[in-house]
Amino acid sequence: MWCESQEERWEVLWLEFSGQVEKLWAQPVAITFGHGSRLSGDSHFPDLMAFFTDGSYGLLDVRPADLIDDAARVQFGETAAVCDALGWRYRVLTGHDKRATGNLDSLSASRHDRCRPGHQTETLILSAARGGRSRGDLCQIASPDCPPLACAWVDNLAWRRLLHVDLGGVFSSETVYTTTEAASTGAAA
Repeated sequence: MWCESQEERWEVLWLEFSGQVEKLWAQPVAITFGHGSRLSGDSHFPDLMAFFTDGSYGLLDVRPADLIDDAARVQFGETAAVCDALGWRYRVLTGHDKRATGNLDSLSASRHDRCRPGHQTETLILSAARGGRSRGDLCQIASPDCPPLACAWVDNLAWRRLLHVDLGGVFSSETVYTTTEAASTGAAA
């Protein structure tokens, strides 16, 4: 998906990871504010439109919190009113912790099906991670002859939210991954 800024790219990555968005469109509509609006005659192009997994729609704007001034607050408020009238969601995405975003970006390299472990290997990793296990240990368990091969498998399971990892921590071979409730109940992402 085309993004206008690095901030938008990071927010799109977080939205994808959340599992709550089915489709996204970049700058899909222009809102021209009409009579009764404080911005009558002005237009706004929201950054993103989302179709959520619950069947609802929403518009999203991306702006770092420290760059939201009074004019932006008015524009966002008027956009929220339009969305409310349409029965849509509206949200301003203001960013995430830089380390967590960098770690999520690293995990995202393994989000594709080519990095998905086979069923037996997935079961082995998830079983080993119950109660928590280091990334290095999980890779060694999953592929004793070539542990680096298993790194993508472990990260794929974290991307799919079957393994929990603290995205705010420093990533290393000692980083602890833990099987999630979704994996324990068979609710695979």
